[in-house]
Formats: sequence, C-alpha cells, structure tokens
Amino acid sequence: MTNMSRPPLTIDPPLSRSLRYGFGLFLALAAPCAVTTTLADATIWNGPLTTFTEPAGGTGTSPADQDRITPGVWLTRNTTQGLYNAATETGFTAFVSPADTKWAYGTLANYASLTYTDWEDWTGHNPPSIVDQQAVLHLVNEDIYMSVEFLSWGIRGSGGFSYLRSTASVPEPSSAALLVAALAFFRVWRLSRR
Repeated sequence: MTNMSRPPLTIDPPLSRSLRYGFGLFLALAAPCAVTTTLADATIWNGPLTTFTEPAGGTGTSPADQDRITPGVWLTRNTTQGLYNAATETGFTAFVSPADTKWAYGTLANYASLTYTDWEDWTGHNPPSIVDQQAVLHLVNEDIYMSVEFLSWGIRGSGGFSYLRSTASVPEPSSAALLVAALAFFRVWRLSRR
C-alpha cells in the first residue's frame, strides 16, 4: 500500500499579501464604525414602534400578558390597580411599581429635559387619564429611554391595557465599512482571476 499524501494547501504569495492587507485595512476602517457611543451614558430607543396589548381579564402572570422589554423589565398588570414589573414584583405597590421605571409626559426628542417620577405620581392616581398622551419611559437600571403612548386602560375590574412604544434602533451599516468590504472583495476577486 502506498502512502498517498496530498501536498499542503498554499496560497499564492500576491494573493496572501492582498488578503492580509485587505483584511487589516477593513479592520482599521470598520472597527470604529462598529463602536456605538452616546453623548451621555443613556441609551435612546428610537427604533420602530411596537404595540403591546394585555387583553381584558389578563392576570399578569402569563408571559403573554407581559411586555418583556428587557430581561429586567416585564410590564403587566392584574385586573385592578396599576402596572408592575413582573420580572421583580408579584403585584402592584403604590409609589414603587413598576420597579426600575420612571415616567414623564413629553416626547423622546426632549427626554433629557423632562421630569421623571414613579408610575403613581405620573398618572395622578388616575391611570385612564394617560390614554392618548405622549410620554417617555425610563428603564432606570439599563438607562434606556423610549417613547410610550397608552392606547387603552381597562377600568371597573376588567384589567387590560395597550400601548405603543419605541424599540431599540436598528443600526444601518456604515457606508465606510461597506466601501472597505467591497474594495477588499474586488481586490481578492481580481487577484484570483490571474
């Protein structure tokens, strides 16, 4: 039996050099584009809007009745009283719930100049009054701000509520990163055609 070994795979030196320099150039230009910074430490969620609805009669214990915004904030309510954070609370507690949140009337464009307070004070002890009002929700521990507008609030023991809120923005690819990737691809393609 003969030993049939294959020769090692080698890359043509000009192609190898081109790949190495092309990749290095790509990293040098693309890395700064991948870093997200904010003026303050706050994160602003100004992405697409989403609607959350807890139907009338919802008890807040079912995941379907909870808006799981982040791993630490799951907004819901029982058939009576205000919102609470099901990730850390089992029910509504006045002037505390929903934990890890602060609320303010206004728009996301003005989030930095708004005055935030707990849910109970924000609603004026009258949650139905918040329907159709523009507001900003601050997730305190994550330092996230998002727009929120309540569309409905169930009364007389029916529970349920619905709102429209903003989500995390989806970053668009940087034009510099796309250009570098295209140039690197073109260079490799051109060298491989030789």
